[in-house]
Amino acid sequence: MRVKVIFPLCLVLVAMLPAVAQAQVDRMSLEEKARCVVGIKREDFPPTNKGICARTAPFPAYNIPTLALADGSSGVRLSRRETDKATAFPSNMALASSWDPGIAGEVGSAAGYEARGYRIHVFLSPGMNIIRNPLCGRNFEYFSEDPLIAGKMAAAYVRGVQANGVAACIKHFTCNNQETNRSHVNTLVGDRALREIFLKGYEICVKEASPWSLMTSYNSLNGLPVQENHDLVNGILRGEWGFDGLIMTDWSISDHNTAAQLHAGNDFFTPGSDKQMQDIIGGVKDGSIDIKDLDRACSNIVRLCDRTARGELRPVPDLSLGAVASKKAACESAVLLENNGMLPLTSGGKAALFGVRSYRLVATGSGSAYVVCPYVRQIYTAFSEAGVGTDAELQDLYLKYADFASADIAYNEKVKVSIGLPLLPELDLSRTFIDKVAERDDYAVITIGRSSEEGVDRFLEDDYYLSETEKKLIENVCEAFHAKGKKVAVVLNIAGIIEVESWRSLPDAILNVWLPGQEGGSAVYDLLVGRSNPSGRLALSFPVDYFDCPSAMDFPYNHPKEGKNYDQTSYSEGIYVGYRHYDTRNVRVSYPFGYGLSYTDFEYSNFRVKKTGKGVSISFAVKNCGNKSGREAYGAYISAPERGLDKPARELKAFGKTTLLAPGESEQVRLEIPMSSLASYNEEKGKWEIARGQYLVRIGANVRNPLLEGRFRK
Repeated sequence: MRVKVIFPLCLVLVAMLPAVAQAQVDRMSLEEKARCVVGIKREDFPPTNKGICARTAPFPAYNIPTLALADGSSGVRLSRRETDKATAFPSNMALASSWDPGIAGEVGSAAGYEARGYRIHVFLSPGMNIIRNPLCGRNFEYFSEDPLIAGKMAAAYVRGVQANGVAACIKHFTCNNQETNRSHVNTLVGDRALREIFLKGYEICVKEASPWSLMTSYNSLNGLPVQENHDLVNGILRGEWGFDGLIMTDWSISDHNTAAQLHAGNDFFTPGSDKQMQDIIGGVKDGSIDIKDLDRACSNIVRLCDRTARGELRPVPDLSLGAVASKKAACESAVLLENNGMLPLTSGGKAALFGVRSYRLVATGSGSAYVVCPYVRQIYTAFSEAGVGTDAELQDLYLKYADFASADIAYNEKVKVSIGLPLLPELDLSRTFIDKVAERDDYAVITIGRSSEEGVDRFLEDDYYLSETEKKLIENVCEAFHAKGKKVAVVLNIAGIIEVESWRSLPDAILNVWLPGQEGGSAVYDLLVGRSNPSGRLALSFPVDYFDCPSAMDFPYNHPKEGKNYDQTSYSEGIYVGYRHYDTRNVRVSYPFGYGLSYTDFEYSNFRVKKTGKGVSISFAVKNCGNKSGREAYGAYISAPERGLDKPARELKAFGKTTLLAPGESEQVRLEIPMSSLASYNEEKGKWEIARGQYLVRIGANVRNPLLEGRFRK
């Protein structure tokens, strides 16, 4: 009996794309090919551009449309105009704290839906560089200090975006881990650290999600600009990993070599210039540019047109759908850091909301990640809408101050203004006034806020470390309320790690919501009162002090304009980034990687480890043994045998999160760890190696609290 195999039409069409694209490119003149890879100059954009940051050139004669590219990270960035709105989602740093790729996929899908409705073909997101140092200005756009979490979360996000027929663009490839002198800094990274830490997340995303586009970074890598690095871009990315999408440059700078960029594997120059046109045309004529490189680039652009621009037009998106996804993600991503019997709030008492960010929440980061959204749900309005009384005098004071300070900042050259997000200094309240508030209100909530943006790194003073006003506010409110037998919670509305060790013992609870998107205030209220049970876990470690960070002295933390770490930054920590350093060197941290509390308790049991043909299979049961419904995040940490290359004390090799478990309910978990993930890169031999011997597997909610242990041999 003959079996007739029928391939789905979509697969047939995808398989035909390269041949069809090449046929269209073959008809182009040299000048047209040059214009194809350079695109439309920004000054030639149509007046109805809506803030689109780049466009490919259309060629109607060859049925090749224009592609519109839009910035993104926390949502579709249409423009800075108030009329162009899109949903503001939690930052990628927040999404990673959900420890749930499904949440990242839902946000990616919602963002892709909006992008498609706004006629965006390429969504420049997600950012997925490793969070190497707490002060990098774009950390909020990235996921984690761990490449497995970064890769898995990014892959889910990419699949969500591209399910809408919109190309996701993973960025910035690679080692773009500082914003100070980002265009020219030379990062010095060993091959092992590069392969195991700084490339691994990209590799996971490329192999699991097949992103349709990727952006190469500004910086140099070991002396060669990444955008000109043929071995990295064409060799590793395209050759070893099989990336088949379009590669674009980060927004071009004039002193890059156009011929080298093209030969390395870049297909599209953003946003394009006349000089690059001339370089390409002249280079092909004088032989310094191989016409095959140019044809490849044009073909990849045409293929992206076929992937994204041929589908049906969609109506303007319904942003209420994005709002639902944004709030869900904000609740799932929040991390409860401390809780001394205060949360969830059980009484309907009167709340004293301190901190300017209780009234002006930081929903998203700034720069190209800033999203003009329909609204930002504030913490104080969420309390009011729920019928919970708040201190009217305190509210009136903060609202007037916020309005005044926002207006005043525009005229104050000493205060830095972020795009869309003025950095409001905290209001200095007298102890006498705070005592009066403590007398009349039942509990206090203090919100500490931080923004961040591209182009500049964060500072230590009044940023990583609390300002003197913020310290005094926390101390005075805690003392005043505790003297009355009343409790205090601190909400962290932050764009990155801050120092907590010096004050975390003062309040009764600390809830970290990161940059939670436009529904942040509503999510904060639901989490405080227990409508939502915090289930987020840290995807990065909180060191006791900045200078405990392994890259502290190899980062331009004081923002010099010359000297060490400005023109050249050494990644001297090697593979020991984040928890790999803290745990291996026995360095105390404030909160370890994977840390997070819940309003319920979980029990782990029935642990089994079994070798399979391709790796290791792990199974165990998780039971909710508390009295509230909740979700539990878990990780599988593996310690390698001592033989072979030096290894961190333990490394995350698999992770996940249960469904919502009712009290008494259990869930059986199964994790598959491929044997290849145990390999280390031997720089001397130029290949991956797996050490033989006994491996220790620990299962737990965080890296320093193993609840189950098992072993297997390789």
